[in-house]
Amino acid sequence: MKTPKFWDKKESKLSKILSLIGAIYAWTVAHRLAKHKPYQAKMPVICVGNISVGGTGKTPVCLALAALLRKHEQSPWFLNHGYHAAQQSVVVDLKAHSALDVGDEALLLAERAPTIVDSARARGAQLAEKKGASLLIMDDGFQNPSLVKTFSFVVVDGTKGFANEQVLPAGPLREPVLKGLKRADALILVGQDHWGVKEYLQKNQIDLPILTGHFEPNKEDLERLKGKKVCAFAGLGNPQKFFNMLVENDIQVEQTQSFPDHYIYTRFDLEDLRKKSFGNQLVTTSKDWVKIPPEFHESIIQIRGSFEFDNEQTVWNLLKEII
Repeated sequence: MKTPKFWDKKESKLSKILSLIGAIYAWTVAHRLAKHKPYQAKMPVICVGNISVGGTGKTPVCLALAALLRKHEQSPWFLNHGYHAAQQSVVVDLKAHSALDVGDEALLLAERAPTIVDSARARGAQLAEKKGASLLIMDDGFQNPSLVKTFSFVVVDGTKGFANEQVLPAGPLREPVLKGLKRADALILVGQDHWGVKEYLQKNQIDLPILTGHFEPNKEDLERLKGKKVCAFAGLGNPQKFFNMLVENDIQVEQTQSFPDHYIYTRFDLEDLRKKSFGNQLVTTSKDWVKIPPEFHESIIQIRGSFEFDNEQTVWNLLKEII
């Protein structure tokens, strides 16, 4: 889905027209959250979610949390819903499963820790219990009422913030900001606070711990692009973030191509990109890389990277209270 431009405008006629539908959508979310009796897992469940749709960086944050927990001798598992995954209620096997089987995010998570794919979160948590997991990190699911969250992080992109503060389809929000943040235990701000998230929280008297961090691209991958003209492509919630990152690191980006989030690439797509690139180096993200047919890997450079907390100790101080 391509993000509508009016979502970023505080005053928009189209947004006002759609606001009634947004109010109905918000009511359905609140109703679903209120009426559902969630399952209480036998282990702590850390939820990493958001209030808006699109690419805020939840999966990189999940990976960063898992790395931090391992530093403190914890052994987290991941629970992912598996976007359009053909298989459900499975532990990801990197040798046997593809992105079609379990989804792209699940493959990235499984590279770092055992990962369960299940859109039924309670069932996924029960499978984790059977497998002996002692701690669960749930990638997305902040609005999912089926599983009790021990601790909930809300991830917010510093550039997009809460956009026009309207609920779908009038804006990008899954629910009203203030209602959502009442269920959160901490907010993770990704990148510079250009939107004014901190000021917004202060203005609305929202007293939440605010953790900050940024995405750090792999320096070796960037070095491979130095002196080359590139054609960058990505299928993300916010592909422009990837394109901007390349430019900010002095990469000469000649062309860009956006695909829908979670897009599964075909050979035709890659051949078409080769033609349109006019010999420029093709470059993409790790999330896209896992969905590209292996025979194209040699001709495409992936930019790996990781989310880095500005103060890991502050994050650990919050987490150790629930473990």
